[in-house]
Amino acid sequence: MKHLLLVVLGSLLSQRAHSRANCKPVTSSFCQGLGYTTTAHPTGAPGFSLREAGQMVEAACSPNVAVLMCRVVVPECGSEESSQMKPCRALCEKVKTDCDSAFKAKRLLWPTRLRCETLPQSNCVQGQDTSVPETPPASCQTITVPVCSDLSYTETVLPNVLGHATQEEAGVALQVFAPLIQVGCSTHLKPLLCSVYTPKCLSGTARPPCRTQCEQAKSGCESLMNKIGLRWPEALRCEAFTTESCEHVQGFGVIQTPTASCQTITVPLCRDLPYTETVLPNMLGHETQRAAGLEVDQFSSLVRVGCSTHLKPFLCSVYTPECVSGTPRLPCRTVCEHARSGCESLMNKFGIQWPDSLKCDALTTESCEHYGVGSSGGICEPITIPMCQGLSYNQTISPNLLGHTSQREAVGKMSFFNSLVQTMCLVDIRLFVCMVYAPKCSAGEVQRPCRSFCERAKRGCEALMMTFGVSWPDELQCSSFPEDKCISEDSRPEMLNAEGLLAKLIAGGYSVRGKTLSLKTAHLLLTLMDADKTGDLDVVEVFKLETYVAALRREYVQSYETRTPPSVTQTQMKKALSRRELDFDDKTFRVLWQENRSEDGIDYDEFVAVLTKLQILKERFQAHLLSLPCDCHVASFSFKQFMTSAII
Repeated sequence: MKHLLLVVLGSLLSQRAHSRANCKPVTSSFCQGLGYTTTAHPTGAPGFSLREAGQMVEAACSPNVAVLMCRVVVPECGSEESSQMKPCRALCEKVKTDCDSAFKAKRLLWPTRLRCETLPQSNCVQGQDTSVPETPPASCQTITVPVCSDLSYTETVLPNVLGHATQEEAGVALQVFAPLIQVGCSTHLKPLLCSVYTPKCLSGTARPPCRTQCEQAKSGCESLMNKIGLRWPEALRCEAFTTESCEHVQGFGVIQTPTASCQTITVPLCRDLPYTETVLPNMLGHETQRAAGLEVDQFSSLVRVGCSTHLKPFLCSVYTPECVSGTPRLPCRTVCEHARSGCESLMNKFGIQWPDSLKCDALTTESCEHYGVGSSGGICEPITIPMCQGLSYNQTISPNLLGHTSQREAVGKMSFFNSLVQTMCLVDIRLFVCMVYAPKCSAGEVQRPCRSFCERAKRGCEALMMTFGVSWPDELQCSSFPEDKCISEDSRPEMLNAEGLLAKLIAGGYSVRGKTLSLKTAHLLLTLMDADKTGDLDVVEVFKLETYVAALRREYVQSYETRTPPSVTQTQMKKALSRRELDFDDKTFRVLWQENRSEDGIDYDEFVAVLTKLQILKERFQAHLLSLPCDCHVASFSFKQFMTSAII
């Protein structure tokens, strides 16, 4: 009977398995919310660079630059056959006109394959607000597909990631897997299939399938399918899914075992990293650092050769992952791809293949921000140029401001300055030159020196250069540097702004289960502790802030982390406010709760943000009382009225 069921399954799958095989979820963050969710080219259509498209979208030079770039570079599934899914010619020409100067300023080139005259003039996408949707705005609907009618959730939203527009269509496609579900090859198969065909609806948005659950289902069923000549469907490729939603799937939350604890890194290759503690087992199953060290040592010669500055950070993120509150930080797919791109050709020359255990497409991008990867695809790398080491920053990005594609190329071009700065020039010239040849990188984005910084460096060195018969280089003309949103020589490295504060908190481990505070919360924390209102914090203010955040984190972990996912309930939030003498009426509290809650409650970042915001308001009110000209015990505007007004 079991064999008969599988034969039936085989015949059905052979008819339907490839119907939507080429459609994959859109994973680029800058292409979200544009009216479509699937594409045949998630990493960019042939002839286009996803990274460059991201940089153009980041320029924000036109209201519809994202619509144009995404629909061309990451085109909607089916757009090859339908002009309704393609951007209009007028839209393309408008974006090109709007962005011409901005792209030139950022040294971005308009894609050569994007020719506006080849796009349709009508029956096309005119912009994000004027595109013609195929269906009304998405709304939740009760699940009617029989296979998925007994799940822990009861509502879905369509279209799904495979493009099914109705539950009837999804149900017919899903029915081909019924024999496999009946056979019971994996308990994860049915939940996975339902998460793909009838995804859970969250405020009109579909929860993405979980990659880990997909891998478990595939592991249990693929061998059985292979016995009758079937392959796991291309439409259900686990690599196309992310792990971001896994924490919401029972049994797949990223929760370390109770016995897991951080331990100081002892593996020689990984002892000089920005982090000093790891947790095991790692993703390859090594349970001791000795076992991990023996295996990673095979790559030490590649690291010494320097085929890629990203190789060592990537290897260590796999073999000795950073420990964040007892949980290993996941390796980053983008860092893996850069390491592989730089080293694979060299490995192949010696007959060595990139290991299957380090396949980049098996990794996620959700942790990439912590490895210096920006939303546009840029990635920070450690500075290896000797002259530029020991400065106030230690991460750079390639290509640099002069177009050099590697630090190795850059160091050869700056040899004259290298001898100059070590003899008679002002110290400013070293920092300025390094900021050009090895520019500061933050979160995958280049930080440019200011024009005033260039002019001061030039004044301090040009006369000396003339005595050697050398003029100031044309490529360093100060007029080419910006006047704002840049780094000046007056910046104080001992002070911390919001970005520096957030980096310090992340490095200090002020996170919960790998979830760190946001930049928005860092701004609030800075406002609270910035006593002199300078916009940054000194050493004393930073110490006070760390003590404050540590207390909030301890309260959150001890009182609220046991929930899955960790969050603060409405009752718990009321008690937390009451302990701080912040008692609100029901209406005020409801507004505060609705503005800050997520689906499951208030998470760690919002918990810190809400309490910090309220503390700022409380201190401002108290400062107002102190400034009153009389010894007033009752103000005309009470504290409760003030807080209610501020919140509502």
